[in-house]
Amino acid sequence: MSRLDEVGVVGLGKMGGNVAENLVGQGYRVVGYDVDDEAARESEGETAETIDALADALEPPRVVWVSVPCGDPVDETLDALAEALDDGDTVIDAGNSDFRKTRERAERLEKEGVALLDAGCSGGPSGALEGLSIMVGGDKEAYEAVEPLFDDLSVEGGYEHFGPTGAGHYVKMVHNGVEYAMMQAIGEGFELLAEGEYDDIDLEDVARVWSNGSVVESRLIRLTRRAFARNPRLEGIKGHVPDSGEGRWTVETAIQNDVPATGIAHSLFARYRSRSGDEGTFADKVLAVLRHEFGGHDIEKEDD
Repeated sequence: MSRLDEVGVVGLGKMGGNVAENLVGQGYRVVGYDVDDEAARESEGETAETIDALADALEPPRVVWVSVPCGDPVDETLDALAEALDDGDTVIDAGNSDFRKTRERAERLEKEGVALLDAGCSGGPSGALEGLSIMVGGDKEAYEAVEPLFDDLSVEGGYEHFGPTGAGHYVKMVHNGVEYAMMQAIGEGFELLAEGEYDDIDLEDVARVWSNGSVVESRLIRLTRRAFARNPRLEGIKGHVPDSGEGRWTVETAIQNDVPATGIAHSLFARYRSRSGDEGTFADKVLAVLRHEFGGHDIEKEDD
């Protein structure tokens, strides 16, 4: 694979900023842009004041990585890129976009001769620095042209092209639905340990043992151990668990395809229940701290 020399990065927050730092460290020329001037100032590599300026600073055929929040910010960014880029350029939507919206966006950019690849990324901010798991969809020729970028940003064996436009975001959506269900099971299990038959079980020790050779060994269990090392009984944590959309899309898609995704549906509704106004269960607190550990999401405190 022939390696790329330069990449534009739009969105320099927790994910995009770390992607930029990772690429600069690997010798890429990175030109970044963010609507937040402070995020731009703190970013590695060069920065541009506008998306037009970013496009001007890159040599065609350009590759632009986009890490902005799902919804309107994606549409606004892609519309601006469609105006600024040229025939033969490639945009990578690396956020958690609804795969159905991705299909519509790809059609818009295709009219301008710009390819859109959807790249669902798992691994959080630390993965953006150290190696992600990347699920890609979109035009195969465009994918093959920028595959070295995915190789450089992922862990070994951690990326793949899964099909036409939307396939990458679809696989990432299902991934997040599975993540919801796994987190719910972990939270419920540790609640039973914390409040069950035996007093004072060391939850960090449980997570350590489960992280070494057990059939539930996983990154989520390792992150659970890290959370308990900081706060053994999650004192002061409010069990308020937001959802960012992917679980909802997974359940909606399961219904549309007659798939009984019962565990995922339960985990989604459990998050709704956690936001009913009380302090939440111990399981809810586990979910809240897990979201913080892998994604840097804010934790609400009981006295807030």
